[in-house]
Amino acid sequence: MENWVVLGQYLDKDVLMMTEAILNGHKISFRVKSPESHLNSALGQATSQGFVVEVAADQYDLAKQLTESEGDVASDAEVPMEEYTTEELKEIILNPEDWHEQLLFNAKNELNRRGAVVQEEEIESSREEKIRQLQKGAEPSGIIYYFMWAFALLGGYIGIIAGYFYWRGKIKGFDGKRYYMYSRRYRNQGYYMFMLGVVSAILQTYIYIINR
Repeated sequence: MENWVVLGQYLDKDVLMMTEAILNGHKISFRVKSPESHLNSALGQATSQGFVVEVAADQYDLAKQLTESEGDVASDAEVPMEEYTTEELKEIILNPEDWHEQLLFNAKNELNRRGAVVQEEEIESSREEKIRQLQKGAEPSGIIYYFMWAFALLGGYIGIIAGYFYWRGKIKGFDGKRYYMYSRRYRNQGYYMFMLGVVSAILQTYIYIINR
């Protein structure tokens, strides 16, 4: 039988929904108890309880950390949707990985209210374009890139590490897949940078040994 502990009590339904989204997003087991009135015997009057959220005991520490660290998204969720332009709302829907679930929910509702629903074709097209950009890869910062070539030429380990990074470095995309960080051109150059650094380091080590 699973043990449950109280994570918190929520009077505001928007904050409750935000909390549920955080817990769902991190696959934390939880349950919500509906509010109910009870008699305050000391005051002789009825008071109202908020929604009580309970989480699995072995996940409490993680749930507490997540809800506290991500609590600042409440400020975004509380911004009136009327203050966003229709284009801004569409950008939120088309880039769901950049926003919190509560803001997405509010943005969709506001677009529906305005009769400006984002079509599935638009969402799919945006997704495909972002995947193409991930597959294409980025270009490294110019001045730093050239400094790394200098380090590699001098046989420095920084140049070797940088070369390997440009050659094999990957990032995790919004779809959960891993993509090469840099374009094919710079990955190839990263390979040459890596090999140059290795050869330079070996030569310098050899020269040092024979001159001892």
